[in-house]
Amino acid sequence: MRPRGLTTAAVGLLLTLAAAGCGDEAGAGDDDSGVMVDGGPGPGDGGASSDGAVAQGDASTALPGMRIGSFQLTYYWVTTEDEFTGVADTELYDPMCRSLATVPKAFSDSLRIEGTGRLADGRLLNVNGVCMCLNSPCYRVADAAHPWGYGVQNRALVPFRSIAVDRSVIPIGTPLYVAELDGKRMPGDAPWGNFTHDGCVLAVDVGGGITGMHIDFFSALKAYYRILDPLLPASITLHQGGARCP
Repeated sequence: MRPRGLTTAAVGLLLTLAAAGCGDEAGAGDDDSGVMVDGGPGPGDGGASSDGAVAQGDASTALPGMRIGSFQLTYYWVTTEDEFTGVADTELYDPMCRSLATVPKAFSDSLRIEGTGRLADGRLLNVNGVCMCLNSPCYRVADAAHPWGYGVQNRALVPFRSIAVDRSVIPIGTPLYVAELDGKRMPGDAPWGNFTHDGCVLAVDVGGGITGMHIDFFSALKAYYRILDPLLPASITLHQGGARCP
């Protein structure tokens, strides 16, 4: 398997939110006017539907936009408490330092890296920034509008559609086309999985290890990452969405 290291939305939030305050909302007022390499400025925040998915029309034969370049590909996912054993000895807190759960340390460590995790009782926790509690970062419980967690600016993460980027290279909200994804069958069940990908993704997240020519692909679950990793190269070609991914 290709190691992810620190290429996660959670670590990026810890780095960027230490000064900003709390949560993914810290990006809501940001100017995301990044500079697109090899291709000029991107189309900004257009192209996202209310659930964060890429808006798709009858564009199966349309051409993507200008080539941006070759990017390193890594993955992130929702970690789950059920994957981990051990004594529940680590407290997780909300920003008011109220206890949300007591979990095994191994799960706490994984949650800190991935940024989003599902507790054994079914609640989905999302990193909400550094805090002054006994254990940091702090978390919030995701609502029904964010069943897979939050990207920046409260954008909903969507399996196999959301990517984390370096916003100095690709502005948040930019629709993109990944040639190597086009035609690949996504794992899982409908409505989130079990479909043939058209190559269209949306930049909705950031990560501490996501710098320069590097994207982090949201694979929903670790099991799905293990399926996709052998099918996709370590380096992918990224285009602006254009008419193919409006």
